[in-house]
Amino acid sequence: MFTFDEIPFDWLEPGTFLEVKPNYSRTGLLPYPVKAHLIGQKLDTGTLAPGQLVEVVHPDEAIALFGEGSIGAEQVAAFRAINRTSPLMVQALADAGGAVKATGTLTFAGAVAVSTVLRFMIAGKPIRFTAASGDAVADMATKLAAAINAETSLTVTAAAAAAVVTVTARHGGEVGNDIDLRVDTTDQPLPSGLTITIVDMANGAGNPDLEDALDIIENDWFTQIGHPWNDATNMAAFAEDLARRYQAMSKLDAHGFVGKRGTYGQLGTWGALTNSPFLTCLGLSRPKSSSWVLSAVAMGLATFHLTNDPARQLKSLAMTGFDGPDGVDQFTETEQDLLLRKGISTFDHLSDGTTVVSRMVTTYKQSNLGVADRAWLDIMVPATMSRIRYDWAAYVSLQYPRAKLVIDEETAAITERSGDSDDDGDDNSVVTPRRMHASWAARCRLYAKKVWIQDADRTIKKSQFVISEDDANRLESRQHVKVAGNLMVLAGSLEFEV
Repeated sequence: MFTFDEIPFDWLEPGTFLEVKPNYSRTGLLPYPVKAHLIGQKLDTGTLAPGQLVEVVHPDEAIALFGEGSIGAEQVAAFRAINRTSPLMVQALADAGGAVKATGTLTFAGAVAVSTVLRFMIAGKPIRFTAASGDAVADMATKLAAAINAETSLTVTAAAAAAVVTVTARHGGEVGNDIDLRVDTTDQPLPSGLTITIVDMANGAGNPDLEDALDIIENDWFTQIGHPWNDATNMAAFAEDLARRYQAMSKLDAHGFVGKRGTYGQLGTWGALTNSPFLTCLGLSRPKSSSWVLSAVAMGLATFHLTNDPARQLKSLAMTGFDGPDGVDQFTETEQDLLLRKGISTFDHLSDGTTVVSRMVTTYKQSNLGVADRAWLDIMVPATMSRIRYDWAAYVSLQYPRAKLVIDEETAAITERSGDSDDDGDDNSVVTPRRMHASWAARCRLYAKKVWIQDADRTIKKSQFVISEDDANRLESRQHVKVAGNLMVLAGSLEFEV
């Protein structure tokens, strides 16, 4: 006997009546609703009101939303430079009340013998001006300040006084301390007789409160979330919110991305702030691009590639749109290995200056009992488990939307099937533990075919489904999977005969 949703069981009038509905028993992977979210810092000229969520397709849209020269506009541009297709929502926070803007200086000394083009990198963007042979240091300082201010997309402004150019972040907060200032000597050195002394950006204080933005999206689904504030308070709030989202009763899985500019020691201290399986911290020493560009590019890259295959590592993928550190500032292999142990993702740098992912990890380092643990080390683990959890939950809701639950031996149940057999799905009006186990087995084999998991047969046998002794309407399960590994290290002994 079959159960129908639309046809009455006791209809007497002659006729042929056919329900049309999908059968999901052998459906492939269900679409994953990817939606990235950037929380950016806005200027007063930005039109995006606090608490307002807006989808951004083209990076130019962010200029109006966050203001030209804003951190938020740079974040969106960086994300879209590497990921043009994933849905992206944004919201904005203004500078905190009383925030202090970071400043740095460039001081000229000496003179140029002949007219020369002087090249700089300010906040990750090239700035040039021509120093004439008769220019005094004050003239050169004035020209540099004018060139900086002419580039209105920069996150800084400049002012000249005598031989000194003072660069000031447009935004208040510690975030401005991560802005890079440098003379660009890549193509040519400074002319003989001229020196330029740089004091790095510093003394910014008072980042916005991330909690204000997290409260707005408390019940919204996002798969990736990024923001520019790497101070301890905001990092702790972010890690706590990501953990809440991943809980079984929340089902709002999201992975977080934050970047930081710092020395090996500073980044190690920063990585120790959190112990989150759902947060990726990205750090480099003296990169030319700002830290929020680093995190936005990494987030855009991860969003695209982990959607295509959540179990595949991101190693060797180029960080398009991000300008990394010079060779002298790059970490050694030993430093990178130690940073990974501290929860900081690492990068390699090619001879042409391209920065590529070495290993993208989470900040998870130990269990809640303080025992060293690498279960959640790589970003692919939470990504894969999120995809499996979402797919399985969606599949069950589609396949058994109104199913009755009975014991396996019940005569009213569907025809018995072995726990490892495929589920034909002839009738989804009744489910038993054995039938649900068969459905789980079929999904596991699909996940194994996609190489998200491995050793499927063993994990299927270890999985269990039982009806609760206290609630006849509750089916309880323990479902095992073994996430697919990745070739991270090849260790061998190359021996020669003597």
